[in-house]
Amino acid sequence: MKKFKLILIIIILTFLTTGCWDMVEINQRLFPYSIGVDLNDGEGEKYIITISYPNINAIGKNATQQERVHVISTIAPSVFQGSSQLYTRLQYPFYFKHLRVLVLGHEVARDGDAIREILDGLNRDFVINKKIRLVMAEEKARDLLSAVPGAKRQEVIEGTLFSMLRRTRTTSRYTPQTLTGFIKNTDIGGVALMPRAAAHGEDIKVFGACIFKKYEFIGHLGELENRAISLIRGSVKSDIIDAKLGDAPISYSLTDASAKKKLVREGENLKVRIDVELEGALQEYILRDNPLIDSASTLKDMEKAIETKLKEEINKTLELLQKEYKADAIGVGEYISKFHPKVWKEVSKDWDEIFSQMHIEVALTVEIRRRGLVQ
Repeated sequence: MKKFKLILIIIILTFLTTGCWDMVEINQRLFPYSIGVDLNDGEGEKYIITISYPNINAIGKNATQQERVHVISTIAPSVFQGSSQLYTRLQYPFYFKHLRVLVLGHEVARDGDAIREILDGLNRDFVINKKIRLVMAEEKARDLLSAVPGAKRQEVIEGTLFSMLRRTRTTSRYTPQTLTGFIKNTDIGGVALMPRAAAHGEDIKVFGACIFKKYEFIGHLGELENRAISLIRGSVKSDIIDAKLGDAPISYSLTDASAKKKLVREGENLKVRIDVELEGALQEYILRDNPLIDSASTLKDMEKAIETKLKEEINKTLELLQKEYKADAIGVGEYISKFHPKVWKEVSKDWDEIFSQMHIEVALTVEIRRRGLVQ
């Protein structure tokens, strides 16, 4: 009887076991690094879709091919239609689970409706990672992706652009942006930043930022302006800041930064105070007459010189954001919506105009914690 029951259980389990009937071998899929989107200037569909993916035959010790990255393009009405069309020209289908970077061409970035279409499609897809990095090409996305395989620094496993756009990068000359971060910033404050990228010979450079307002590109920011925004937002991890004490150059290695916002209401007017505190080490300083830092007052003078330099950069950037772009790229609206929701309910409808007229006071404190081996 026990034997019969055991056989019966085994027979039932065979019907319940599905196995790996839909399994696809890894070498029968293509894993794109990056997707580039440009506007099509000619006849046909709206976009030029460019996809770069690694050549697995060029990976490993027994590589059979030298071309490490493939780049292929097609004209299509959407990113996913483009990938379907490219499948008819390739041996295997694309699998977007490991997609790392979306590159937007300069012209497509100026079309707010196009940006919405592209990002909405990527955000709805259940396969694509929502932490993919966004970057805007200086010219065409196709040209940038085509230049990457010839770059000096080539990352076969993760892709060159992605390795440069990691959030663990410590530079503040540009700020990495993700798909979810871009949508969140736009939905809350109406403004989001995206780094720029360009090919210069055999080098790929990522720098500065592009300002998007309600998903439409409105202007560029330089590297120092992007650094000023990072300081105000408290998102700087480390950087080198150059200043002058008299005629002597100072190089300050920033190791820690924090920023705190405070809303002050003066009648019907709003004022925001931002306290930025920086800590770091003296990286380089030389004075011919007295090369030694022999007093606390000299150290204080250095800190004041660095503060003056950074305040100039911050004030210039605030003037640009408030008067020219009317774009809250420093997160004041996000802060008010989180910590002062009643106030945000009053001002959210006219936030662009209110932000452009708002008094923003930035109090900057610089501390030199270490002066190096030489006193």
